[in-house]
Amino acid sequence: MPREWRNAVLDDSGRIQRVAYELCVLRSLRDALRRREIYVAGATRWRNPEHDLPADFAENRAVHYDALRQPLDATVFIATLKTAMRQALANLDDRIADDSCGVRITTRRGDPWISVPQIGKVAEAPNLAALKTEIERRWGTLGLLDVLKDADHLTALTDQFATVASREASPWAVLRRRLLLVLFALGTNMGIKRIVSTGGHGESEAALRHVRRMYVSPASASTPS
Repeated sequence: MPREWRNAVLDDSGRIQRVAYELCVLRSLRDALRRREIYVAGATRWRNPEHDLPADFAENRAVHYDALRQPLDATVFIATLKTAMRQALANLDDRIADDSCGVRITTRRGDPWISVPQIGKVAEAPNLAALKTEIERRWGTLGLLDVLKDADHLTALTDQFATVASREASPWAVLRRRLLLVLFALGTNMGIKRIVSTGGHGESEAALRHVRRMYVSPASASTPS
């Protein structure tokens, strides 16, 4: 059990909290699957890693290792890896010593921690602007909010949202517009505040947050007919 999970799994009397323990086990299972330490029989992505090898791997091992540019001898591979790691650590040690890169050795929650400064904004690739211009010239632009509005016109998706309040005084046309703006803000991760700042719709942040609270929640969503 990882140390950071112990306080959640064990209570003050040392008894195991079942829900937290199950979450800890599921996390360990996930990590083991990602490391390919275990596999799921019959799965595709998480299948037996032996099935990822070519069928003739054993017979043509030398050919495959040559294509991978790896040595057949495992000791040579390990020695090369150790040399590369030692060189990388030596370079890190030199940079920390002369304080030229901003990397510091600190502690985090009582454990040693390597603090790396944030990388500054990378300049835009010179051909990216030309690519955007060419795409817009060929296919034009289409607003996502317009797509959402057309989808609602065809499917009446906003009809599936009902208020949790006892009544609603605003006309449905106004509510529909506010619902679409809220759904667009949530779906694009722009947020309601940024949607309001763009303007052009005449809605306030308070009105949109009211619709978000009263309509767009698991408790307020009705069952589609």
